[in-house]
Amino acid sequence: MSSDPRRTNHAGGEPLDVDPTGQDPAVVDPEAHDPDGDAKLKLQLAIFDVIRRGATGKSLDEIREMLLTAFAARDVAPPPFTWVESAASSAFYGEPYIIDYPTAIAADDLEAAPDEAVRERLAARRKLRGTQLPQGILPAPSEWQIPANEVTGGGTRQATQAGRNGAAVLALVALAAGAVAVVALRLSRRPTGRSS
Repeated sequence: MSSDPRRTNHAGGEPLDVDPTGQDPAVVDPEAHDPDGDAKLKLQLAIFDVIRRGATGKSLDEIREMLLTAFAARDVAPPPFTWVESAASSAFYGEPYIIDYPTAIAADDLEAAPDEAVRERLAARRKLRGTQLPQGILPAPSEWQIPANEVTGGGTRQATQAGRNGAAVLALVALAAGAVAVVALRLSRRPTGRSS
């Protein structure tokens, strides 16, 4: 069985090339590996557990071991070493590492975040996610599409004309600056009218 690094995107369109170089036959698409985000949720809950159990005041090595134990207790594979180091560093300073806000909010819904300040931040994010922008504040989706004839580069007629107009303006500015310089030079050479 050969491993194909190409996966179909969730919209059902063209396959996504997860390993564009094609050099790693063992590459795994993280979304295909954990499509429902269950592993991320378990990781976030484990991080909350470590903070709750008092990681503050412990060494980085002790916190790293606490994290690995919490991951195992939640039956989730530990992330790469550098990721665990980042989470341990945050815990060392008493701050839970936030994987991403949607995951942290979901974890907080299941088990309250271990710190009041974090709970307040997550509550603010919840409120922000629930806020609807007033109608008409953003342009309609059709207005985001720029027609090909309005592109400001390459060889379109409008771009060429705009380039010519810009060059003409620069030439006029240069001529005006030259005229001002000539007048200033002449005025500086005039006699001042004082007699000696």
